[in-house]
Amino acid sequence: MSSREEKLSIVEQSPAAVAAHDKRKWLALFASDGIVNDPVGSDIHQGPEQLGRFYDTFIAPNDVVFHPKHDIVCGSTVVRDLELEIRMTDRVILIVPMHLRYELTDDDHVRGLYAHWELPTMVAQFGRKGFWALPSSLRLSARLLKNQGMSGSLGFARGFKRVGAAGKKTAAQFLDAVNGSDDSRLAAFADVNVTWGAQRVQGAATLRGKLEGAAASKFISAGDYVTVSLSDGDRHAVAMCEFSDGTLTDATVYLEE
Repeated sequence: MSSREEKLSIVEQSPAAVAAHDKRKWLALFASDGIVNDPVGSDIHQGPEQLGRFYDTFIAPNDVVFHPKHDIVCGSTVVRDLELEIRMTDRVILIVPMHLRYELTDDDHVRGLYAHWELPTMVAQFGRKGFWALPSSLRLSARLLKNQGMSGSLGFARGFKRVGAAGKKTAAQFLDAVNGSDDSRLAAFADVNVTWGAQRVQGAATLRGKLEGAAASKFISAGDYVTVSLSDGDRHAVAMCEFSDGTLTDATVYLEE
C-alpha cells in the first residue's frame, strides 16, 4: 500500500477529473468492481457502466468544486472533511457540507467512494433559489430518468431516508459519554462495536479520554449513518456512527495513525 502522500494523490485525482470534465480519467480511478454510494443511503452504483451513468447524471452537467478542510488517512481509508460547491447555473450555486470516505485497493484504485451529505437539506437549499432553480430542476429530473430509469431514480430518492435529528442526538450523547466520567451514561453504549483508527477495539469504554477536548463542529445524517467532525485544534478526526433500526450499533473514529 502506498504512503500517505500517495494515497492523498490518488484521492485528489477525483476532483481534478471532475473539474476537467474528464469522464475517462474519473472512471479509471476505480477498481473494476468499484462502488459509488452518493449520497449514502441511496442505491449504490457499481462497475464501469453504472459509474458512467452516475457521472453523466450528476457530474457532467455541472461545475463542481471541492473545498477540503481536513484530510485523514487511516490505513486503506481516506476521509475528507469538506464542502462541495455545485454550480448548476450562474444563479443556482449549492454549497453542500460533506464527509467523503474513500476505500482504496492495494494497487491504488478506489474500491469504494461513500459520500455522506444530507439530501433533504440540499433539496431545501435548492428550493430557496425559487424561480431560478426550476430549469435546473427539470433538467436534473430528465437526466435522472434518461440515465438511471425509473428504478434508478427511485434508488436515488432512497437518500431521503435517514436517521435524522434523533440519530444526531444519539451520536452526540455517545461522544459525550466516552469523554465523561459518568459510568452509567457509558454503560448505555456497552454493546456498540468500536473501531479506533484502523483497529477494532473492545467496547466504548476503550475510547474514554481519547477524544478529550475534541469539539464536534459538523453532524451529517445520511442513510443509517451520522458522521461527525471532531477537532481539538491540533488533531482532526471524523466519527462515523452506524445505526440499525434507530439503535447505534457501530462507531468508527478515523484519525491519523
